[in-house]
Amino acid sequence: MEVFGEQVWFYMKDHEQQGPVGTFELEKLLEQGVLTGNSMVWTKDMDSWQMARLVKPFEGLKFSGITDGQDLQKSLKAELNGRPFVRFLARLFDLSVFSLIFIALTAIISPKLIFESSHLFMIMAILILYIIAEAFILSIFGNTLGKTLLHTKVKTVDGRPINFFTALKRSLYVNTAGLGLGVPILNVICSLFSYFDLKKHGASQWDKQFGTVVLYGHVNFSRILLVSLLPVALLIVGFVI
Repeated sequence: MEVFGEQVWFYMKDHEQQGPVGTFELEKLLEQGVLTGNSMVWTKDMDSWQMARLVKPFEGLKFSGITDGQDLQKSLKAELNGRPFVRFLARLFDLSVFSLIFIALTAIISPKLIFESSHLFMIMAILILYIIAEAFILSIFGNTLGKTLLHTKVKTVDGRPINFFTALKRSLYVNTAGLGLGVPILNVICSLFSYFDLKKHGASQWDKQFGTVVLYGHVNFSRILLVSLLPVALLIVGFVI
């Protein structure tokens, strides 16, 4: 649905963040009982997610549907903690896939480079190229493989697909401030800071900085296990080698 050019909203339904929708459509969802007055909604002018009945454009509506207090509590909790583990795992999976492709291509084109380069050089080269590649993938497909598998997607706060330059700046910010460019010890410190910051505020510093929003869908344990296998396997191989 085309909502560009008007105020757009995101909302929670069945424990998933959905949107963007225009104001008129969100009003209809509330009036028809698809959403309740306690459903969590958010637009770019709001500091945080709030219940629809407390948001000015919808205060005068006659809400339909049954309010589920337990469902509200779960939804609110899901929004406020930002799901840092899912985001981190999706990025780790994408980086692992890219690393495998990079090493395989380098081994074919220039195997000498693999054996003569230091581990630090290879890590930095992979990370720099990954930042550029991720920006291209996000701008072309609107999502990465890891995010898709974990039902996570990135949009701008006005509902548009993310463009290359925004994606590039965002990816650079994430991998420096969020992951410490993979530098030992520093990456642990940066990751922990980013984790607790996201848990506390529900939005990362880079999303606030570049006007993006991360939407989450329901993810079952089997998907998390599947996406975890590749990074864990690479970590084991790294220790063995």
